[in-house]
Amino acid sequence: MTEKTNVDKHPRVPYSIGTGIPKHGDAEIEGYLQSLRIQGFCVIERVIPEDEVAVARDNVHRGRELLLKDRELERHKRIELERQRDPDAEIDDSPKRLDNWRADPVRPPLPPHAEICDIARCEVFAEHLASPRVLKVARAILDPHIRIMQTEVNKSSWPVEKPISEEQLRRRGWHSDWPHDLTAYGTNYEQPWKHCGAVAQPFPDICMALSTIWYLGPEDVTPLNGGTWVVPGSHKDPRNPRGPDDGIDSRVPIPGELQVSAPAGSVFMQDTRVWHSTTLNQSECERTAVVCRYAPWWLSGNEFGNLHSGGHTLRTYVPKDVYENFSPELQLLYRHLVEGEMDVLQLGNQHAAARAQSLRHSEQSDDNSHVIAGAMSVEEWECHRAGRNA
Repeated sequence: MTEKTNVDKHPRVPYSIGTGIPKHGDAEIEGYLQSLRIQGFCVIERVIPEDEVAVARDNVHRGRELLLKDRELERHKRIELERQRDPDAEIDDSPKRLDNWRADPVRPPLPPHAEICDIARCEVFAEHLASPRVLKVARAILDPHIRIMQTEVNKSSWPVEKPISEEQLRRRGWHSDWPHDLTAYGTNYEQPWKHCGAVAQPFPDICMALSTIWYLGPEDVTPLNGGTWVVPGSHKDPRNPRGPDDGIDSRVPIPGELQVSAPAGSVFMQDTRVWHSTTLNQSECERTAVVCRYAPWWLSGNEFGNLHSGGHTLRTYVPKDVYENFSPELQLLYRHLVEGEMDVLQLGNQHAAARAQSLRHSEQSDDNSHVIAGAMSVEEWECHRAGRNA
């Protein structure tokens, strides 16, 4: 018989990849970038100041309640429009009823065809998503022009019922995040729209998106209350925990695994290729968390957002009046979800394009004999560029 325990008496040593990284200036950012490139993840500590965490957490809790009301209203409006289209139609919540909306997605998204974005009712917390440290890291890894492609404010870890068995403590749910999740939220031959697709294996050696978990307390994150399991370096492995030919059991521990710990107000950031898993919350209270996905401008979220959030539409939207109250930096991250807003290239891309354009008209040596295609490494290119821009 499996031995029962009330709590894990030997939790792993709390771990934060942020430990040892300088806390100020360019050296701090470079530390996070190196961690992401080598380990596949990092912890940016205390992005939300200690004295502001409780306010952000309360804002998220209140936002959840408001979102439930918003989505019920949207649902009633969709049903009303269907009745206007076909008074004799049977109105229910079956997936088939929603095929008409999927056949004609709206971009920019408009209600009631789309669901209100979670961030629209969590405006106090929202401003932290544009934290300078987070944006510097995301832009350096992804692209100067980034967006937030996913926002989920109901990703808390809830206390589990006790006693807890050794089998429960050993159980994992290894996976990578979209667009590297091979199951992509429920394949179904009868309803293929439920499978939003994934990048084919072997994955290209490029970070396509950054998943972030914002830890909002009330307690610091530890292995005891649900610190994320992660396998360092797994973002470079061509296999995948859900790969059909990779021979990995996604339910059991993997050598080298560890759990992340961090102070409340910190952000766990990971390459979407990284193998990770949720874990049990053995504490007595909810560990509040928000999940956001930062992505480059070229990654389309049209096929993703609703399937992960449990919604019924292809898009989410941010109301215009809410968007206008966002700070300029936050607006850059969400304007692709706002009616009437143009999502033009952000400044970093524009500067690079302007420099390239100016070089076309400058004096050149008319000699490419020094160029050997493929001979320069990324590291050499970065040093060369730094020297030219010094």
